Amino acid sequence: MIDGCVTLNLLKHLLILMLLCAAHAQPGVPDLTKYVNPFIGTGQGAPDYGMGNAAGNTPPGAAFPFGMVLWSPDTTTQSGGYRYEHTAINGFSLTHFSGRGISCWQDIPFLPVPGAVSASPAATFSHANENASPGSYAVNLDNGVGVELTVTQRTGFARFSFPSPNGTILVNSGGSANGNWGANWIKVNGDRQVYGAVTSGNCGGSFSYTVYFVALFDQTFVDYGDAPQSGVHLTFDTSANSTVRVRVGLSFVSFTNAYTNMTSEVTGWDFDAVRERAKAAWNRRLNSIRAEGADDDRMSVFYTALYHASIHPSTFSDANGDYLGFDGRIHRTDRIQYHNIPAWDFYRSLAPLLAITAPDVASDLAQSLVNDAQQDPGGGLPRWVHAATDSCGMFGDGGTKIIATAYAFGATNFDTQAALTAMIRGATRTDTTAAGCPVREGLADYLALGYVSTATWGSVARTLEYATSDFSIAEFAGALGDTANYRYLLKRAQNWRNLMNGNYIVPRRPDGTFVQDVGPDGCVSDGFIEGSEGQYGFMVRFNAQGLFSAMGSRAAALARLDRHFQQLNAGPCSEFAFMGNEVSLKTPWMYAFAGAPWKTQEVVRRTLAELYSNTPGGMPGNDDGGVLSAWYVLSAIGLYPQISGVGGLVVSSPVFPHVSIALPNGASLGISAPAASVENRYVQNLKINAQDYISPWVPWSVLSNGATLEFVLAGTPNLSWGVQTNAAPPSFDIPNLD
Repeated sequence: MIDGCVTLNLLKHLLILMLLCAAHAQPGVPDLTKYVNPFIGTGQGAPDYGMGNAAGNTPPGAAFPFGMVLWSPDTTTQSGGYRYEHTAINGFSLTHFSGRGISCWQDIPFLPVPGAVSASPAATFSHANENASPGSYAVNLDNGVGVELTVTQRTGFARFSFPSPNGTILVNSGGSANGNWGANWIKVNGDRQVYGAVTSGNCGGSFSYTVYFVALFDQTFVDYGDAPQSGVHLTFDTSANSTVRVRVGLSFVSFTNAYTNMTSEVTGWDFDAVRERAKAAWNRRLNSIRAEGADDDRMSVFYTALYHASIHPSTFSDANGDYLGFDGRIHRTDRIQYHNIPAWDFYRSLAPLLAITAPDVASDLAQSLVNDAQQDPGGGLPRWVHAATDSCGMFGDGGTKIIATAYAFGATNFDTQAALTAMIRGATRTDTTAAGCPVREGLADYLALGYVSTATWGSVARTLEYATSDFSIAEFAGALGDTANYRYLLKRAQNWRNLMNGNYIVPRRPDGTFVQDVGPDGCVSDGFIEGSEGQYGFMVRFNAQGLFSAMGSRAAALARLDRHFQQLNAGPCSEFAFMGNEVSLKTPWMYAFAGAPWKTQEVVRRTLAELYSNTPGGMPGNDDGGVLSAWYVLSAIGLYPQISGVGGLVVSSPVFPHVSIALPNGASLGISAPAASVENRYVQNLKINAQDYISPWVPWSVLSNGATLEFVLAGTPNLSWGVQTNAAPPSFDIPNLD
């Protein structure tokens, strides 16, 4: 259109030109993928506290938003498959979990090699010859082979370039991170296709899973043969055409579905076009939040965090809707069934971020958990969904908190009554399981004693998680009109009080006596999981005022918070914060409940600046499916969903002068902080929709239909903004329910 316009006589038709070109222009969508650095989190960013937490464990390969495939290089079988300090690649496998602290997935590695296969085919490489961006990964290996990877939702697409007249591709169906579990197979079909199945497992549990694949090449292979670990090597004549392309479809149902996934999502061999489609999908996702005004490094950290927070949950259902259920049967859905759901992690940050920015994904996530519970004979919401099973990872009935929080933030398109039924069962019946894993270990004690006793490992941690789950279910039940369960569970949520002893939350034995000499520091194995009393002691987010009173006073709580944040990432056995792990993530916002919101602003900004950076070591712990990344995104915009099951946000201070969040109803949430900078981190004043706002708590109902928040920030704290008792975020104690 522009070329046609400029052929006009500009002097005579300038106005017509402007009008015509403006009429045909499309609204500009900024390319935010340019800020994403997938190598953030691939290197060591924190001390190793024995939890696989030294790095973000984020694979840098080609991913699709919430997709089934994550095709990435493997330099190790541990924790995400890739460490930046390594110098050799063992293969490029199609499945990964981003941010896990143990080995998992890494199924069906492909490895191109020049010429014949050697006994040790792993290839060395240099980061100078490596590149990654959303939906794309590329590396030129030291042996001269070029590797380019891209993906669709369920299909991988590779382009391999060989320097020699013969190129070989190893396809290793037995090369998963946790090995071949005895049922792996691969077959050659004609001279351009291989297909097969991989069975592996563990990933923190004793279960197994099977993934099927079909690989179709654009060139015929001239020879093939068996390779180690149930694999095959395929030899191509690359003398005339040095490039070999391959499309690989995956399915957890059948190789027929894997083929259908591949052919329905990719037709032809235009690698660049598929890569552009993946980039466009990522750009749509990244544009759900538009941040402006910071330097390129801070923009990269932010948009990489949003990228990492959009990899999981992972698509589990096929293009035709088929998926394997928790009952071992094939089901069909007209929405997306998800897996790779670590519930203990997701509820703290990722679930509310998805509910706000991608409510369709959050609703499907909730429905996926409900489907799992309905299809499992044990009737429970799973703890860590891995394929069609529960890996039994972590604890705490996190699925209830994911669902209740998603609902509170507007992601309501799921079977809410079935969700509530599963929640109530898990909270009241000791026989409730998911894939054989108890939903609430120690529930018998919790029901009989009002706390989980030391007879169950991690008793304090479990009591606090169950109390939070009870509160979340109560809020969800109340929203659905179930007054009886609302009253019952809101009262039972206060069970945390039964572990208070001497102003601390400490382990308690079955006979009612307390474990002695438990202070804020040190690991107590029968009390705390991945944390100390100093870290778990602030976990009563839904009743902060009650907690502060039990600690002695708000002043006492403030003093403990001040000491707690003298260090930001001190590990699980310290009285100080451990911001590289989930237990501490919500603690900075407790200052706002105690009448000191400026200290929330200070600690959050310190954490963002000191623990995150645009480097491979730029994360303070493993990302656990995007949880630290989601925490970063929410913290950087200055609004945090502190209370599970409640639609509301605690205010800190925005990092960016301008932020716009696209809401599902077509409206937007605008956040303006013109003076935002590294130094200007303290809120002086806040207006919402041009009206002065004096509270550090904003109900989601105020924002959900679109709103404008205007922050005045400065370099010194305003000790009077948001400090009034009636301005504090809500606390939910036992009300008068009669």
